[in-house]
Amino acid sequence: MSSENDLLVARLTQGDAKAIEYLFKQYYARLTLFANRFVNDIDAAEEIVSDIFLMLWENGHEINFTGSISSYLFKSVQNKCLNYLKHQKIENLYVNYLEKQHLLEEVILTAESPYLEKEMVQQINIALESLPEKCREIFMMSRFDHMKYKDIAKQLDLSPKTVERQISIALDKLRRLLKHVSCLLW
Repeated sequence: MSSENDLLVARLTQGDAKAIEYLFKQYYARLTLFANRFVNDIDAAEEIVSDIFLMLWENGHEINFTGSISSYLFKSVQNKCLNYLKHQKIENLYVNYLEKQHLLEEVILTAESPYLEKEMVQQINIALESLPEKCREIFMMSRFDHMKYKDIAKQLDLSPKTVERQISIALDKLRRLLKHVSCLLW
């Protein structure tokens, strides 16, 4: 290990804020680009890298650095990206399951009053309108026109992977925006 690395490790284990700031300035952009290669979502990549720096700030004094700090940071980002992708896959499977079982429609149909149903429809429309234009277009083609990803990709001159990612982004944003709507039902 280099003496600069040793000095940084010593400063981190002492909780030195300047050491974190230095590492953030040195690595944030590179780590974000690295994370984006995994998750293909710059917002998620930024959040992942920010989480790593927060963890480093909170627990840096407890970490046993056996190699370089650079290696530690890149490996931490890689692991967090893989966990993020696993979580996304599980969420997508759950939403697909609900759609196949027509449970989403049942939830909407079980609204106790016309007011609640109208409120839910309004909230869903607001959430859909808040999506980026291309993302909304792809989502609506998939969910409302019942088009397959490959057909959407062909029609919009995109790769099927891009269509899949846009659907995933839309579902994630809609889930977050509509969290409170499900509370109205229960």
